[in-house]
Amino acid sequence: MHGDLPGDVSGTDLSEAGSVFRNRGFVALWSAQVVSQLAGNMVLAALMAVVFESTNSITANAVLILTFLVPAVLFSAIAGVVVERSDARLIMLASNLLRAGGTLLFIFVGGNIGLILVINLFISTVTAFFAPAELTSLPRIVERRHLMAANSVFVLTINATFAVGFGVLGPLVLKLIGPMAVYIVVAAMFGLAALAIVPLPTVPPDIKGRAGDATGRAMRALVNELGEGIAFVRYTPRIAWSLTYLGIAASLIGVMGAIGPAFAKDILRLSAQDFFFIVGPAGLGAVLGILLLNAYGGKIPRRLLIDVALLAMGVTLLALATVKPVTGFLSPAAHELQGNLPDLLAPIMSLIAVVVVIALTAGIEYAFVAIPSQTALQEELPADVRGRIFGILNTLLSIASFLPVLIAPVAADLLNIVFPGAGIPVVMGLLGIGTLVAGVLSWRHNASGGLHQHDLATPPGGRPPSRREPLASDGE
Repeated sequence: MHGDLPGDVSGTDLSEAGSVFRNRGFVALWSAQVVSQLAGNMVLAALMAVVFESTNSITANAVLILTFLVPAVLFSAIAGVVVERSDARLIMLASNLLRAGGTLLFIFVGGNIGLILVINLFISTVTAFFAPAELTSLPRIVERRHLMAANSVFVLTINATFAVGFGVLGPLVLKLIGPMAVYIVVAAMFGLAALAIVPLPTVPPDIKGRAGDATGRAMRALVNELGEGIAFVRYTPRIAWSLTYLGIAASLIGVMGAIGPAFAKDILRLSAQDFFFIVGPAGLGAVLGILLLNAYGGKIPRRLLIDVALLAMGVTLLALATVKPVTGFLSPAAHELQGNLPDLLAPIMSLIAVVVVIALTAGIEYAFVAIPSQTALQEELPADVRGRIFGILNTLLSIASFLPVLIAPVAADLLNIVFPGAGIPVVMGLLGIGTLVAGVLSWRHNASGGLHQHDLATPPGGRPPSRREPLASDGE
């Protein structure tokens, strides 16, 4: 997870991927990204299982996820200033070495939740410096005409490594060998990522000067720009809708991550380490959704796709909320049916198989909401402020997604105290109803505005016209 929200996959064009992979510098940088992303997601999966087994608290897992996410927001301005005034290659090298050392510290703290959170906060803070250094290096290594393909490969890698690292490798190594093995493997992977950075050329600073004074100015500017971003959203309803879609998608991913181990234990009757039956298929579904959108997304109006996916996601969450009581009610008939099925088909009727299919569907629906929303957001922002406002809106989105990640697990824990076993089904049911309501409201809004018919993908070489909305700084 690395403290980042899902990347911009709106421009995922892989048609020139072969060209960038002939670039040795890109291959080295991409290799560092693959290994470090896998490592970060593997240790997140392991820590979530360890924290839940130590506390039996979904809330504790939510706090753990926040230690991954919060540093990306708090230190984004400082990291940007440091990267501008330093050698980006050295920052990436030092970041990977520090993350390797930090991960090894988990070996010595056992199940001490306080120390786990502190160490993870340190590692996530270091990661906040790695990301901008990586993005700064990319244009120096890749030719301008191949930059879109390079970014597309990076974005697809982020989603794929989340699915593989968080959904498969992390839980698998944890289940087979144990948490200590995960920490050692992850530390070694961060070390390999550092080695991949070594052959890269120096990436000299873009700006010379004292970082201390610039950091203070950057923090003040961040506060001012957040106010500007809020004002911009207030005066631009279409931007507000796109941001809402992204907020819903990001929040649901965070909540599902926090609830995952408890879902595996309480609903599937497995161990907390087996939550890859949920997150693995969901991550695979997200990657599949990206590929489907890359191939066919331009033929469907974006707002129609978002609305259908939101409604489907609401139904999927309700299905996850009711899967245990429904399968329990139907279990006599299912057992009889299983007895009459061939051996290869009988497992398909199991509760786990049903959840795997639902989770895979949820991942595809997530992609169908998040990617078109990101695309619409980029297109609707006026060109003269797109970069500045897009960064502000991403920060606002990160902040807004924190609240559901905390509230939903706390609510589940409180419900479990009063009504044992009811916490997860009720919370997931409420999330499903809320998502359905959001989908219905969005459908009515977009249908009345004619966007279901006309909100098509941007034609090659062009972009739909957008009205320039006033910014707070314009004085309008």
